Amino acid sequence: MNLLNQMDDNIKVNFIKPMLVLKIREAYKAPYHKNKYLRVSKEHCKSVATFKKFMHQFTGNWSSGPYDVQFVIKEGGFMNQLSYSTLVRVDILDGKVDKMVKDSPYSKKPYPIWKFISEARKKAKELREKEAKKKKTVKKKVTKKVVKKKK
Repeated sequence: MNLLNQMDDNIKVNFIKPMLVLKIREAYKAPYHKNKYLRVSKEHCKSVATFKKFMHQFTGNWSSGPYDVQFVIKEGGFMNQLSYSTLVRVDILDGKVDKMVKDSPYSKKPYPIWKFISEARKKAKELREKEAKKKKTVKKKVTKKVVKKKK
């Protein structure tokens, strides 16, 4: 089990190949035939709002329910099939992304998209702090001079 945990941590998200969309059913997962593949890039994974906006381009005609967006982790060969790992699980309600699931119900680990979102938040926070430091000027102490009135 420990080896599997280490393997999960070392998986790198493949943004080069199109990602597979799976409709989650109670008994099984099946490729979603209306939109079988999506081309997701790192720019789409910078924030929850950005990802939802990207997904809304496709989800208008999707039926309500949970979906997995999966990326290729191992190429297939002559007798081997491709291996996939889930980037994110989303719940669709009336053609819109209702919820992005944070943790996998099976492994109890966060989905990889949350790593990209947290990294983007950290970078944005660092940039804001850097800008604030630049704008912050050293304020001089104001000293009042006593002016004597002439009589």
